[in-house]
Amino acid sequence: MNLKTIAFAALATIAAGTAAAQEAGPEYFLPQAFASDVSRAEVVQATLQARAAGQIVDGEGSYVAPSRSVVTRAQVLAEAAEARRLGLIAHGEATVIPTAEQLAQVAAAGERAAAAAVVASR
Repeated sequence: MNLKTIAFAALATIAAGTAAAQEAGPEYFLPQAFASDVSRAEVVQATLQARAAGQIVDGEGSYVAPSRSVVTRAQVLAEAAEARRLGLIAHGEATVIPTAEQLAQVAAAGERAAAAAVVASR
């Protein structure tokens, strides 16, 4: 290949690249026209009413109502200790699938802790 062929190929490649590129004009960046039928005060009032009625959730995600636990702290600790003893607490990317027998053992540990709490409170 001679120098003229290489130069022509390079020039053709550059020309094709610039011809394919499309530049965004200023109309792309300008805000679109918007007209509202309500005033700012009306929007603020509607927002306050909706928030008071519980229709607006602050923050991210959906609203979850607070709930009371049905187990005691002692039960949770006992169940966690039993799950740890049985090797059911996963570490890293490991997935642990407990058997029905292991789940029963964890639940039994919690029940024993609840029974011990009842006896201790008497």
